[in-house]
Amino acid sequence: MPRRAISIADSAIQEKPELARRAEAAGFDVVWNSGESIPVFASMLERTSSARIGSGVIRAFQFDPRNLAQHAADLQRLYDRRFILGLGGGTKYMNINSLGRDFPRPASHIRELIRFLRYAWSVPGEERLSFNGSFVRVEGQALRHRGSDEEDPSAPIYLAAVNEGMLRLAGDLCDGLCGHPIASVRFIEQHVWPHVDEGLRRSGRTRADFDHQSWLTFAISRDRQKALRELKIHVARFMATRSYSVVLDSQGYPDVRERIRDAFVNHPDDPDALAAAIPDEVAAEHGLYGTPDDVAEQARRYEGVIDTLCFYSASNTMDAARVLENIELAIGALGPSSA
Repeated sequence: MPRRAISIADSAIQEKPELARRAEAAGFDVVWNSGESIPVFASMLERTSSARIGSGVIRAFQFDPRNLAQHAADLQRLYDRRFILGLGGGTKYMNINSLGRDFPRPASHIRELIRFLRYAWSVPGEERLSFNGSFVRVEGQALRHRGSDEEDPSAPIYLAAVNEGMLRLAGDLCDGLCGHPIASVRFIEQHVWPHVDEGLRRSGRTRADFDHQSWLTFAISRDRQKALRELKIHVARFMATRSYSVVLDSQGYPDVRERIRDAFVNHPDDPDALAAAIPDEVAAEHGLYGTPDDVAEQARRYEGVIDTLCFYSASNTMDAARVLENIELAIGALGPSSA
């Protein structure tokens, strides 16, 4: 059986430590969370003992680079090297909306940030940092390394990527891929892997050196039609984003993408219009829905296609109780211990 992971993004913050513990008990190898503050990841690490905990994802431009390097190093030393630093560039709209500005040339910016992080983790505590890049410039004391000189503070870096340049960057410089949560088998095989492979060749590596995690959006309910509607709305919301148009266009669905975009722009307060814009079969190709047994069976189509199956809860139009229920059902039905 391939490795399994789960994201607890969009759950209430108070629920996250216990959900991480339960996911570990169910046998999940990695528990991801969206990019909330660093203390949230520490709380999840504190309640677990063997599962890796990943930031899925931290917006790459959200933190001062030196502080991000220090936070990740501290989590590694405190919690037996179980932290994964998952980074994403975000779309132009996301960055303006949440960070107050646009970041041009995001792939080049992230490439430089990754190189700085690995440099900062390698500099002994008694030395100084000196990094003068186009986007990242840091001069000053090294990270605080109190403890054994043999401790390695570095964290594995995974990248969220959809478009060609970021996928090549992931293969070239990163330890793994935080797959985008609207991925079909066809998209992974025909678009994602070829560009990741190109990046791997640049760095002299193979797929054996890389952990490809695609995030499989799911909606679990005994009411199959309810679950399908939830999946369709969530998937369509992602597909309405112009930056992700390659997902449908590369598979010959530009007409579907245009209908979704029209519903999103012209009927912003009507989730049913959004659901109607995406055919059932296209939504089902890009996610999992139905009863726990249905979803477990559908997930098998990704085995042998990716390295780690990561389950990601649909959440658009769901209230907090429904998101929690969906994640709890997935922990019970999709963990290795239940297979």
